Amino acid sequence: MTSTLFAGAKHAQIYAKYRPSPPKSLIKSIIEYLKLKRDPPFKKAIDVGCGSGQSTVVLSPYFETVIGLDISEAQIECAKKFNSSRNIEYKVTTKGNLPIASSSADLVTFSQSLHWFKGEEIYPEIERILQPNGVIAAYGYWIPIPKLNDQDKNMEINHLITQYLHEDKLGHYWDRERYIVQGYYSKIDLPFKNTQRLNFQQKFESTLQDYMGYFSSWSSYQKLLKKDPPAAEQLLDEIEKKIIKITGEEKPTLSLFTDFFMIMGHT
Repeated sequence: MTSTLFAGAKHAQIYAKYRPSPPKSLIKSIIEYLKLKRDPPFKKAIDVGCGSGQSTVVLSPYFETVIGLDISEAQIECAKKFNSSRNIEYKVTTKGNLPIASSSADLVTFSQSLHWFKGEEIYPEIERILQPNGVIAAYGYWIPIPKLNDQDKNMEINHLITQYLHEDKLGHYWDRERYIVQGYYSKIDLPFKNTQRLNFQQKFESTLQDYMGYFSSWSSYQKLLKKDPPAAEQLLDEIEKKIIKITGEEKPTLSLFTDFFMIMGHT
């Protein structure tokens, strides 16, 4: 991502393994919106803050060229390692600077990344690189939460993840930008035309081990891990045991529901 919080090689690998990819319905909405503004075929899409590339590869079928940008060399190297698409390239960049030719892009996307930028720096750059009626789409997601066939257990596990883990235990390790995500980007207003806000929900199955892996990808957890490794490991162990107790299963398969949210506009 476009923050040094995600810059380490090990963190990049964890990020690549456990972070969710955007739902197909979200990408379809972006392309449908773009078709209303510009005629295909589409030549170029830019994915800003691409991280390890999950949000970049999903654009590949729709564009002649897709370029993923990130300030983290480790994230870019990870993205390159797993890239199998010939029309995708990845570049390391500096924050707020998009090394893309003016008026050359049909689409600019930000996946879980726009909140790291200052609007006065990034919006003029977006305006510069987009073609007339080019589209910006910024989206993010909130914490995947397991849902069980028991309302009381659902309330218990929701409190465990969103309040106990996210706020009580890791709250003071989050950067303030995290709370822009928690608000589903409601505090972000794009200075572009015909803006739209859309919401999506994605369901997927996960092992408990992979769910714990997702938590380990949080920047707040990585900060705690760097400061106090035993405490960090103990916290994940505690959360894992609590989930086992709530579900009543030693190795539960979890049905996770993730809320995605998006803002779109055009030049």
